[in-house]
Amino acid sequence: MAEERCEVLVVGAGPTGLLVALLLRRQGIDVRIVDRAAQPTQESRAFAVSARTLELFASLGLAETMLAQGVIDSAIDFHVSGERVGGLDFDHASAPDTPYRFILMLPQAATEAVLIDALDDAWLAVEREVEVTGFVEEADGMRVDARDAGGDPMTLRAAYVIGADGAHSIVRRTLDLAFEGAKYPQNFLLGDVAVDWPLDHARFRVFVHGDRIGLFFPLDGSGLSRVMTTDLTADPERRDAPELALDELQAAFAGATCLPVTLSRPEWLTRFRTHHRVVDRYRQGRVFVAGDAAHIHSPAGGQGMNTGLHDAANLAWKLVGVLRGGADDALLDSYGAERLPVAQEVLRFTDRIFSAAAGQAGWRAWLRDALAPFVVGPASALDLVQDRAFRKFAQIDIAYPAGAAVADAAKGPGPRPGERAPNAQLTRHRDLFDLLAGYRFHVVALSRRPLSGEDAAAIGAELAALRGERVAAHLIARLAVGVEAAVERVERADVFDRYGLADDAAQALLLVRPDGHIAWRAESLDVAGCAAFLRQLGGG
Repeated sequence: MAEERCEVLVVGAGPTGLLVALLLRRQGIDVRIVDRAAQPTQESRAFAVSARTLELFASLGLAETMLAQGVIDSAIDFHVSGERVGGLDFDHASAPDTPYRFILMLPQAATEAVLIDALDDAWLAVEREVEVTGFVEEADGMRVDARDAGGDPMTLRAAYVIGADGAHSIVRRTLDLAFEGAKYPQNFLLGDVAVDWPLDHARFRVFVHGDRIGLFFPLDGSGLSRVMTTDLTADPERRDAPELALDELQAAFAGATCLPVTLSRPEWLTRFRTHHRVVDRYRQGRVFVAGDAAHIHSPAGGQGMNTGLHDAANLAWKLVGVLRGGADDALLDSYGAERLPVAQEVLRFTDRIFSAAAGQAGWRAWLRDALAPFVVGPASALDLVQDRAFRKFAQIDIAYPAGAAVADAAKGPGPRPGERAPNAQLTRHRDLFDLLAGYRFHVVALSRRPLSGEDAAAIGAELAALRGERVAAHLIARLAVGVEAAVERVERADVFDRYGLADDAAQALLLVRPDGHIAWRAESLDVAGCAAFLRQLGGG
């Protein structure tokens, strides 16, 4: 029997597992990632990459690759009985704090391929056809039992295990975590097909008509789109339904859209049901769950995959802090304290969307269709609705409570500890996210008060003492005269305004975590205080 050791074992090579493995590997952690499947899946229902996820991938140097493969969609149109009644237009949303004011339509398989290529560049390969069968926590770590491709038993030992193995997670079942929720009553049909119809192929569209709902997702112009619609012919509990035929999907989708539709060149056809479930905790001892192993949602809003990816971003740096930085084990408890409420809110949000659009039948569906033109249309014309809708779908307003990974700070100006660090323009050709690139801690000193050369040099020297392999430090300031090598030049006031430095003499110091959230803030250049909290997080 083979027995091999690592620091972190990731079970499951979907988007969440691939990302957490990549983040750990780039931080020098001895990580292994195993998956029971022989090859990456080419079929998945996830389709949307949010602005917040693109920000994360940009910091890893991967966003451009994704943008080159996906469809930039800045609008969602709503149709009732074939007529457009309103929609969302993110071009008109007020969101200057992100470079990505759109949804990127990109199948999950393509996102996985980008991550697998990045893992290859980091000299880490997914170990496929390895099936985990159970695990036990021992005094010095985890003993994980598995079978290899030939069915032979193998034993893996790791300090920590991350279960990112999907909705049917063996990790979650072995921990006996609650997975509360239920199935939605409807069955659905889905296909990746070419669509010939009177509309364009450039935007996400939602159709409702009585008991029917239809969804259209642009993937590759007129050559390939994803369509989904209600299956009204099947028994929801039937397990032996025949394979989906193209003409059945076409008839059902045409019935939902009330448009002449011809579907052709199918790449994938399937029937499915969807659930809404979430675990009661994210951690038990040395084992964590993430992604679909921890929460599953309806496809409404395209939130599921994005939520899992940010589980990964939240957990990885905390493991690094404990394994490499001497952080207390309590830091790992903050993973669940921060991410479980997010998953619960995403489930509530997607459930509300799903219930409003697809959960109506009979007279309720008739009433929804009758009222929609008088509600959706006027609401679509409100800037406030456009702004809030974009920020909700984009996941850029998620904030974490004070705890082991977020300082308990009094209310004050600008983004506070726990909130995402927003982008801001520094010069014509450079913005704050350019500085915050890389999955590491960033110490950001801001001075709206112009600094003398001597002051800039002194502050720069203090910040330089904080720099390390996992810590970057930046001084963003106005200067009394000239330029200084230690100072990031500012040509406009965007960064000061966005970070709440309204007074001409205002200064602030922020510690931004590797996942892009603010961990600590002071309304002065308190480098010593920042260094103390940085050590607490394992970044000293």
